[in-house]
Amino acid sequence: NTHELAAALAAPFPADRVTWKPQAISQDKKRALAVAYIDARDVAQRLDDVVGPLNWQVDHKQVGDQIVTGLGIRDPETGAFICKWDTGFVGGADSESEDTQMKARKGTISDGLKRAGVLWGIGRYLYRLPKVWVDFDAEHKKLANTPSLPEWALPESERKPVTAKAKQAVQRLAQASEPPTPDGNSNGQ
Repeated sequence: NTHELAAALAAPFPADRVTWKPQAISQDKKRALAVAYIDARDVAQRLDDVVGPLNWQVDHKQVGDQIVTGLGIRDPETGAFICKWDTGFVGGADSESEDTQMKARKGTISDGLKRAGVLWGIGRYLYRLPKVWVDFDAEHKKLANTPSLPEWALPESERKPVTAKAKQAVQRLAQASEPPTPDGNSNGQ
């Protein structure tokens, strides 16, 4: 079923698989805007787990001065691969250092896989996370503390159980919003 496949690909990752990095740093270098991301290996594992290791493929093409990444998933009905394409970018490819150039190329390929995965729904929810400013360790150039993920961005197994009191509150709200019956009482009364 296509909807089940899409839901399985788009499911939130365990909190310990989500990493945070600074996207912007305040002028005083004491705060940073934290953004969440997943590793390319997490994308590959999700594909293995959901469609199987023989039912997905990656293709990289040089288009002008960019590397474009295609992520194909096998259509179970036809057996053909359906690809979605995106490009990644990690700076440093124009450096004089061969090591820096190689790291930039490898990073760009990994970033392309993650971005193509987002087109399939993998990790897309991370872009909907609220913007969070946290303390920044300027000396080590890293976040001083890690934001926590909201409940909706966690797998079901990591969400806090709903208490009986919370269930009762939801039931009361639902009953209060029911339309009145012809005798003037709500349906829940």
